[in-house]
Amino acid sequence: MKIGRYEVLDEIGHGAMGTVYRARDPLIERTVAIKTVQIAQLQQEGADTESRFLREAQSAGRLSHPNIVTIYDVGESDALAYIAMEYIEGCELRVLLREKVALPIADTCSFMLQLLEALA
Repeated sequence: MKIGRYEVLDEIGHGAMGTVYRARDPLIERTVAIKTVQIAQLQQEGADTESRFLREAQSAGRLSHPNIVTIYDVGESDALAYIAMEYIEGCELRVLLREKVALPIADTCSFMLQLLEALA
């Protein structure tokens, strides 16, 4: 399966609005994450939902910080709108929190410091 120029490797997550895939950018041979949403679903959500999706990519694309995922590309392919972004391997913090894993205080402080630095 392809989304734009990206070769989909596997699905890594999905939510109410769309699906996220791990994919390969054949032009520069790099692994990326592709966030996708059905264009028809965006249009059903309201007149400005499609433009909000684009603004999300534009806003995130202007940011440059080690604790914020880098946006590489945004576009439409077939019936999908997509955002191609930096792929980061690992577990999501919300998964750890949902499982109510007791994180060591040093890890908790490190996560919070990284979050606050990104917000700043």
